[in-house]
Amino acid sequence: MDAALLRRVLADPLAFYEPTPGQRPFTESSARIRLLRGANQIGKTHTGAATLHKACVAGPTRARVVAYSWPQSLVIQQKMWDMAPKWALTKSTSFHPARGFKHRRVNYTNGSIVDFVTAESGTLAMAGATLDLVWMDEPPPPEVYSEAIARITATDGRAFLTLTPVGRPCGWLRGLAESGVVEDHVVPLTEANAPWMTAAQIRQVIESTLESERPQRIYGEWDGVTPERLLSGWSDELIFKPGDEDALPHREVSIGLAIDHGEKEAKEVVLLYAYDEARHEAWLLDEYSSAGKTTVKQDALGVLGMLDRNGMSLQAVDRAHGDTNSAGKTRLTSVNRLFEEAFADALGFPRETPPLRIRSASKGRGSVMYGARVLNAAMVSRRLRVCSRCVKFIEGARHWKGSNAGPDANLKDALDAGRYGLVDILDQRGKGAAVVPLR
Repeated sequence: MDAALLRRVLADPLAFYEPTPGQRPFTESSARIRLLRGANQIGKTHTGAATLHKACVAGPTRARVVAYSWPQSLVIQQKMWDMAPKWALTKSTSFHPARGFKHRRVNYTNGSIVDFVTAESGTLAMAGATLDLVWMDEPPPPEVYSEAIARITATDGRAFLTLTPVGRPCGWLRGLAESGVVEDHVVPLTEANAPWMTAAQIRQVIESTLESERPQRIYGEWDGVTPERLLSGWSDELIFKPGDEDALPHREVSIGLAIDHGEKEAKEVVLLYAYDEARHEAWLLDEYSSAGKTTVKQDALGVLGMLDRNGMSLQAVDRAHGDTNSAGKTRLTSVNRLFEEAFADALGFPRETPPLRIRSASKGRGSVMYGARVLNAAMVSRRLRVCSRCVKFIEGARHWKGSNAGPDANLKDALDAGRYGLVDILDQRGKGAAVVPLR
């Protein structure tokens, strides 16, 4: 692209927007309420931003964008800014990547206005406005959808949704689509619908996607499938034997501990791992699992024994993450703090300055499935290898179906520990062949 064309694109990217074959029926539709239901990475947000800008440039429009959360809203606002015809915006409209649009608003010189709200704020955030157009990105709660539609009733306005039907209940929306209330457009992940991706990249995305979520994340279908096992990327070829020098990297690596504090007998699991954060690679080296009902002191001594078995001391550990629960061991303080004190006692350190600090694991909403996706992708690309000593982790990877009930409950502990320690290392967002520009 020559310099002159680049300047034209940056000044008016909307003029250069061209929908893919899968997107075109949605962009050309005149339906009052329409849905772009598609795979990941087929340009749903890109299309939504272009659709909204075109409506606002065409004539004075009062519009609102409903995101599920503020971080998601920032992603949408960035796309809105990237797609904006800068000539159509007022001088008072400014954008900051970390804060979004000033006053969470886009102002156009023709009088159009776009505001940004989140579904997390509830229906009150949706109220108090008469609108011409609403864009909802990702599945909103039904009560938020109803309130948003109420905002366009008086004006006979329009609404559209862009989403992949996964992560939140969508049965109510499916009913609206199948009854014809919402016009439904489905876009699967193909080379034609994602021309910015190569065939090899698409194959890698498919292989890295949890098998149970492939119908939704690859083909845009309403439902996933019940998996034989959730971590479809697992293979016993990822297992290596203790002392297998060829399985381990011949370069400098760091050492970590990941702890799942069980509340019942034989539920304490600690993983010892090596990692290369720059390359998003990790090797599970060993596993400690409590044999029955244990005290924190007994578990700490078991971890020290595991380290000794691998020729390491606690001082070799660069980072440690532990579960946040405490009920199984004590209700007076966190188990992580008690572990630190037990390590200090065993090694002769003052309790107030233990030899290792244990950070609390991240356990926000959706963290289990997100962590499973990251682990699965690392397994597919062989960035995660596992020593045969890690019996519980291997058993979980082979058989866990994704729940916390029945037999699954006994398969999840080591996988939970793996998530606590490894997800931020193995997460390749923004890097690698599997991550491509989002359209």
